[in-house]
Amino acid sequence: MVPDRDPGAATLFCVIATGALTAVRTSLAERLAELRGVGIGDLPAPLLDVALRKVELAGGDVFLLRPADWEALRHEEGAVGNPIPFWARPWPSAIGMATRLDEDPPAPGMRVLELGCGLGLPSIVAARSGAEVLATDGSTDAIAYTAHSLVFNGVEADVAAADWATDGDALAARGPFDLVLGADVLYTKANAETAMRLLPRLVAPGGTAWFADPGRSNSADFLAAIRATFHLQSHRDGELSMHVLTPR
Repeated sequence: MVPDRDPGAATLFCVIATGALTAVRTSLAERLAELRGVGIGDLPAPLLDVALRKVELAGGDVFLLRPADWEALRHEEGAVGNPIPFWARPWPSAIGMATRLDEDPPAPGMRVLELGCGLGLPSIVAARSGAEVLATDGSTDAIAYTAHSLVFNGVEADVAAADWATDGDALAARGPFDLVLGADVLYTKANAETAMRLLPRLVAPGGTAWFADPGRSNSADFLAAIRATFHLQSHRDGELSMHVLTPR
């Protein structure tokens, strides 16, 4: 990727990105409408107001498609009784997980599962190392955005709408996985309890699970309980903790 300090190159990239975004918006709108089962005109306008977020990593920048105005999207979704679109923001835990994957990438061919992928940043970084990645989220909107960001970054991965509580058997059937990723996914008690039940079925013998967490109260209960079936190593970096779990 061209350095930002080269004004001419930066301008050229902006022109290319703007043209690509025009095509992406059209494709994204069609996919979002299909997954929601509505017409494009029935989608909330902030969902289609697409912006590009650059995440700078040592191994190369990643470009994330995201709704440009999260607050506007949250407001419109809330007005019609839809869940808060937590998936639509690049949270610090996802950036921390991506940084860790950039520094210590999975080997080519490793089977990687991301739970609650949101905008898909860790999945993109894992996929560009040559791993076989499955990015999942309970939100079909998140899946649509992640699929388009993968294409925008020129990497390949599978994406699937999967809710832990109802699709655990289907996820386990796709596994086991050499590496399971979760970036700030333990923010509810239900998520923590589901992860405790499901994780032993997802991680392959000799595999690992990485959880990035900002210190959610439910994560403490999860980590205490998971020690019965997994070895735990934790590292704190500023406001973020990285937990590495290996099956006993």
